[in-house]
Amino acid sequence: MKIRLNKFLADLGFASRRKADQLIDDGKVLLNNKKAKLGDKVDPEKDDVVLAGQKVGVAAKEDFEYWLLNKPRNVVSTVSDEAGRKTVFDYVKSKAKARVYPVGRLDLESEGLLLMTNDGELANRLTHPKYEVKKVYRVWVDGIFAHSKVERLLRGVRLAEGQTAFDELEVIEKEGREMVLRVAIHQGVKREIRRVCAKVGWEVTKLLRIKLGNLNMVGLSVGNVRKLKPEEITDLRNLVGLNDENTDL
Repeated sequence: MKIRLNKFLADLGFASRRKADQLIDDGKVLLNNKKAKLGDKVDPEKDDVVLAGQKVGVAAKEDFEYWLLNKPRNVVSTVSDEAGRKTVFDYVKSKAKARVYPVGRLDLESEGLLLMTNDGELANRLTHPKYEVKKVYRVWVDGIFAHSKVERLLRGVRLAEGQTAFDELEVIEKEGREMVLRVAIHQGVKREIRRVCAKVGWEVTKLLRIKLGNLNMVGLSVGNVRKLKPEEITDLRNLVGLNDENTDL
């Protein structure tokens, strides 16, 4: 499955799409040993991408690594940060043999489960709405409760990117204005849960991702990482229609 080169670089955490376009325009990106052009598309399973002399395309299958991080608050979901802030890559760089990248993003204030891998095709499918991979969060909010608000969030609200809705929403604790929600989504709109809750007057005070597909954080404390088990990798690849026999476990 081909995707735009700027999205590929952004998904790997190297730059925003706009900055990736600038890097491409400046001639700093090679696609299959040729200077890339704006609008180029890349097949993460087949194509070689080099950024500023460093290969960032798909590694050989025996080099695939899969790590699960319990991301702390105030950590950036990228492999590097121009402002010098701590990144998710800092937690795995002394353990991983390959350069691995976050699958999707948790914003600076958000915490919890984050998968990191250099398996580009798996990462693309896990974040693509087409495959409807469920992500589950525990969300602390401040606001006035009403059943009509719950119904609206399940029915859908309009963001700048278009109509979006929670797949599941359950109020699991409530005391005064303070509530704890269990929210499931499959889309990947930027800061989606915070922005959607704001539409009904609920301010998110804490956000914790607790599940991604078949993965959970059981036994993984904040700031720790672990390798995925072979059966977890197989289950993930099956979930998005990839042939697990092509993965070296």
